[in-house]
Amino acid sequence: MSEPVLVGDIGGTNVRFALARRGFAGHCTVSDISVMPGDDFETFDEALNVYIRQLGSRTPPQALIALAGPVDEGKVQLTNRDWIVDARRLEANTGLKRVRLVNDYAAMARAIPELPESDFRLLQKGDCDEEDRDPILVCGPGTGVGMATLIPVGNQGWKVLTGEGGHAAFAPYDDREWALAKKLHETHGYVSRELVLSGSGLNAVHKALCEIDGVAWEELPPQEIMDRALKGDRICRDICEIRARGTLYFVGDAALMNGTRGGVVITGGVAERLADWIAAPEALERFNTRGPMSKYMTPIPIRLLLSGEAALVGAAALHFDEGAAG
Repeated sequence: MSEPVLVGDIGGTNVRFALARRGFAGHCTVSDISVMPGDDFETFDEALNVYIRQLGSRTPPQALIALAGPVDEGKVQLTNRDWIVDARRLEANTGLKRVRLVNDYAAMARAIPELPESDFRLLQKGDCDEEDRDPILVCGPGTGVGMATLIPVGNQGWKVLTGEGGHAAFAPYDDREWALAKKLHETHGYVSRELVLSGSGLNAVHKALCEIDGVAWEELPPQEIMDRALKGDRICRDICEIRARGTLYFVGDAALMNGTRGGVVITGGVAERLADWIAAPEALERFNTRGPMSKYMTPIPIRLLLSGEAALVGAAALHFDEGAAG
């Protein structure tokens, strides 16, 4: 059993921490999981110190923290929260000897080979040969939209290539989506995939559709929108369909461009809530229908990740990968 490492998964909504170890079988395990709302803290440093106080003498000397934002020289400006996280400052203020910061989707992607099949919902079986160890795309909508590609190295290793694909331009598919894109352009200028698909863009999409239909807008929580959609409310139904089908359209584009024949894993809290909408034939058609390249798409397996601990496991795997490489 390896020495433990403190791991974190910091998104736009929640702050998650855990202790992680690499077991005798080689896979990472996490314990002492703590989930706290990010709104409870003015800074990330405050949240981390709360968790360290909970651990007390069991606090390990090293930490690897996965955050929703690009990493630049040991610093991260979170994309959907007004926090700047600095690894060197954390070392000085927490007593940790070494803190490493990574993009949250680097951790999310690295978790995929570590997780059991029970953590996934199969959406498209595909026809890939696992022994070929082709690249795997990991992406999807939560508070924002994350994306990474898991690239096989040798017989067992993995390398993660991260990107900011969620900020690529939204691609309308039908008349309703073109009208939505036009209305969002009037109010937001640039219309990204993240604006349309993620939790942070929900109110903007709802408002735009209400304006298009001449209906007064009222703010609704996500579950209420889904409940109304199932009861036949047109605007709420369109929100669910546009976001689910748009997610498959987006990941299909990314899989085609990145050549991720090893599979696609869709992640994120929004995707989990829209699971049945994403699994619908109309949504899967958005992924597979690519003109002359449709035959390229249908063999690609598509799975929906259902584990809330995945990024913590992936952060641990990245830490122990570094130790193995060293």
